[in-house]
Amino acid sequence: MNAIVKLFVGLLLVVAGIAWYVYGSFVGVGSFWLAFQIVFFGVVGVAFLVIGLLIVWVELEEISDTIKMKKGKKKK
Repeated sequence: MNAIVKLFVGLLLVVAGIAWYVYGSFVGVGSFWLAFQIVFFGVVGVAFLVIGLLIVWVELEEISDTIKMKKGKKKK
């Protein structure tokens, strides 16, 4: 996959992780599921944030390396 596409996917995951907490969840089931919901909703948002930030970081490094390599080839 292209680095720009992966960067975009990472940014989408970061936005999804933030939106998960800002807008909250709209799923409502019985009290039996309350403990599961708390853990699930807490973990999913953090996972989106962490995975998204990791993808963004890696892809920004790849893009900057590609730019440096292109500049290096032009100098030769």
